Amino acid sequence: MENFWSNIILEIGSFQITGAQLTIASLQTLGLLVLDWLILFWLLRKLFRRFDVEQVRRRQVRRRFQPLFLYLVILTWMWTCKVDYTLYQDKMRWIGISTLIQALMFWQIAFIVDLILGRVILRNFFQTQGNLKNPILGGGSSGLQRTLTTSNRYIKYAVYVITLMAMLSLFQTDFTFFEGKVGKGNYALRISNVLIASLVILMAQLLIWLIIHLFLANFYRRRSINIGSQFAFNQLVNYLIYFIAGMIALHFVGVNITVIAGGAVALLVGVGIGLQQTFNDFFSGILLLFERSVEVGDWVEIDGLVGKVRRIGPRTSVVQTRDNRSVIVPNSRLVINNVTNWSHGDDVARFTVEVGVAYGSDTQMVKELLIAAAKQHPKVLENPPVNVRMVLFGDSSLDFEVYFWSNEFMGIEDVKSDIRLEIDQKFREHKIEIPFTQTDVWVRNWDTKK
Repeated sequence: MENFWSNIILEIGSFQITGAQLTIASLQTLGLLVLDWLILFWLLRKLFRRFDVEQVRRRQVRRRFQPLFLYLVILTWMWTCKVDYTLYQDKMRWIGISTLIQALMFWQIAFIVDLILGRVILRNFFQTQGNLKNPILGGGSSGLQRTLTTSNRYIKYAVYVITLMAMLSLFQTDFTFFEGKVGKGNYALRISNVLIASLVILMAQLLIWLIIHLFLANFYRRRSINIGSQFAFNQLVNYLIYFIAGMIALHFVGVNITVIAGGAVALLVGVGIGLQQTFNDFFSGILLLFERSVEVGDWVEIDGLVGKVRRIGPRTSVVQTRDNRSVIVPNSRLVINNVTNWSHGDDVARFTVEVGVAYGSDTQMVKELLIAAAKQHPKVLENPPVNVRMVLFGDSSLDFEVYFWSNEFMGIEDVKSDIRLEIDQKFREHKIEIPFTQTDVWVRNWDTKK
């Protein structure tokens, strides 16, 4: 038995394999077979049932594991039997056959992680949200699809950036983009610095996604927080995390943050005058997010422009008008100018329809008909009730105003038009005249001879 362990059983070129090495490699291969079976037929099966994965996707995931298992078996035999060929060697690095196989294994692991995270777990989460009556992710089916696509893209980027970093470490290689003297010191920008900085930004985006869509969204739903407040707080989270991530990324690319801070002060002094309005709009946007005098979803009127606030950005806001046009409004106009917020603190507003009737009309009947014309419209709320006032003895008419409440801000002009048509119909049925302006012209010094 001792001779078997120490005897050379197999020779491959200049490499010799003993009985002990052959036995250990065989046992390790058996262990990998058991591990492969557990992953494919126990762990993945539970994962597929948990996330309700379709058959096509299941076969796709299983196929990804087979090359990985093959790479592991080959590496196990090479390392145990100490069989490897040198492909490249210098003072700094050594690259062999096992190095290439490890690189292939890293890429296969990246494929698997990307597939499971993005195509299985994340897709199931978004499908579940799409089936909910009140999903924590807004925007409808198209909005969910856009968010799924964006989230998948960031996960893919993060996975492959990590894989590239592992490959650089594996091959003991780092490319230099720039190296030289900057200011009083030497500066070098390498690909590893760029990859780490990119990973920091990607992880910041994923962190924002987790905080907003998983933690804060449930909090908003439990507390019934309105969409404007949600947007404001989400934007503040975005600004804070991106600022911190940006500083960390600059640190990893070798930029001295204290120098940037000092230079930024001098730069702001020089450029501040030219960009005064831009900074005004930027800080107005921050003020809007904190003060919440205007929020996303509010109906506002700015200098005669009526529309719904769709987005409040760092410098400008987007207001969608009734005719579905998007108007870009500087944030400073929402802070400095007089802005009528129709839905501030409430989702309903009062509207008015004016009408005049001829002198001598039955004013009590006119009032009853006006109330009936407004109340029968489906977009007019029952509470608060419709109210009618006689507001003026006009030159040629008795002027009335109909006051009604509605939450139909986008199509309110159509509602008013329907009410006016109904008023005209009821007045015709009850012989009530809507007068038109009449003017008597008196002519002096008329030449009667002509």
